[in-house]
Amino acid sequence: MEEGCLLRGIRVIIPERYRADVLNELHVNHPGIVRMKGLARMHVWWPNLDTDIEITVRNCTACQNTQSAPPAATANPWIWPSKPWQRVHIDFCGPFLNEMFLIVVDAHSKWIDVIRMSSTTSEKTINALRCLFSSHGIPTEIVSDNGPQFTSSEFETFLKKNGVKHILSAPYHPSSNGEAERAVRTFKQAMKTVKNESGTLSEKLCRFLLGYRTTPHSTTKRTPAELFVGRRLRTRLDTLKPNINERMQRQRSKTKPCRDIAKGEPVLVRDYRDNNKWKQGVIVHKLGPVTYQVQVGDLVWKRHIDQIREFVPQENKDIPNILENTKSDIDTELIIVPTCNSNRDTENSENNNEYERTKITENKTVENANDTIITRRSERVRKAPERLIENI
Repeated sequence: MEEGCLLRGIRVIIPERYRADVLNELHVNHPGIVRMKGLARMHVWWPNLDTDIEITVRNCTACQNTQSAPPAATANPWIWPSKPWQRVHIDFCGPFLNEMFLIVVDAHSKWIDVIRMSSTTSEKTINALRCLFSSHGIPTEIVSDNGPQFTSSEFETFLKKNGVKHILSAPYHPSSNGEAERAVRTFKQAMKTVKNESGTLSEKLCRFLLGYRTTPHSTTKRTPAELFVGRRLRTRLDTLKPNINERMQRQRSKTKPCRDIAKGEPVLVRDYRDNNKWKQGVIVHKLGPVTYQVQVGDLVWKRHIDQIREFVPQENKDIPNILENTKSDIDTELIIVPTCNSNRDTENSENNNEYERTKITENKTVENANDTIITRRSERVRKAPERLIENI
């Protein structure tokens, strides 16, 4: 108590009958809740003072009309589609560079299509989307803002006939259609960067689209082309890498070319039915690079070129149809046979350094009269080898 005033520290305790007048005085300049509390704590006190100040400010119409916007809500991202061209976001960009552009973004792959528009009416927009649908197919959902061309009955009818669900973003809230807004910003930034470079607007636009589609996206970590068309698009940077196809072609050119057999040429073909390995036939048709049809008697056989041998008929001689082995055309063969002596000591000294070379000549001749094959055999004297047990 000081001079008839009841104090709480340095603050005057206000009776209940005067509290409304004090609140009006504290709120005379509409300082807001925080500043009003700070001012009251310097001069007055009563129970539940802070609560009374908050109620006073909330009930003030002037304070509510000039209050700041509430904090932004927590981001609610779109669900990532499981496949390309399932959900697309569209928006108009412009007037930009004295033209209007329709931006279309695939939510799955981040693939961007930019279409130059002479007009932004519903009819022109439908025609542009119809061209995209003919190339990429009809999407399941389309997300757009509340522009008049997107909310018209003509546009709604077009989407309904094609079975497309139309999703409108919240009015005056561009972030609800964030995919399209981000694509518009990327497009504008890229075109402003190349504004002073040479080339027409169409050339710059094509270069931008190719570069964007072949660059890994920051979200997916893969290029839009890989996710959208399933492959990487070829660029000039790919010419820096070694060409595997050319290397394989050079490797193939080094291999020995396969022999070619003309139609009607007599040949010997492999027979797998019995011990007679080869039969005489004639080439009828070439089925492939290494496959032929061969006429053998009344039958037509299919054989690989590895199963076909060249055959040159001899004049004035009857060539047998059956050849006994695959080496019948070899006239001579060189065989090395060790020499065996009757003396064991001589055998040990000479057999290690000297071999008798015997030339065996097998020549098969055909007799025209009897059609029999005469085999000439070697006249070398055959002697049984000496056994060690016989000399003991």
